Amino acid sequence: MGFILKFIIITFALSWIFTNLLRFFLKSKLKRFFDQMQHVQQQERPRSRPADGNVNVDFIPKSEKKKPTPPREIDGEYVDYIEVKD
Repeated sequence: MGFILKFIIITFALSWIFTNLLRFFLKSKLKRFFDQMQHVQQQERPRSRPADGNVNVDFIPKSEKKKPTPPREIDGEYVDYIEVKD
């Protein structure tokens, strides 16, 4: 009975230590990652806006050629409507 109790206590203690260490390392890695991303964004911001207020276009998409529409089939001739009074 004493062995099982020691095993359970040691297991809980190791799991608690492991989870706290894992949490600490994950927080530090995530903080470092977010700091790097903020640094990259701060470096890119000044280049995105020209100082004189003009807009520079670096990419112009190719215009898509429109497919020609096939001619419509006409079922009959067009007849003017004339109103006849009695």
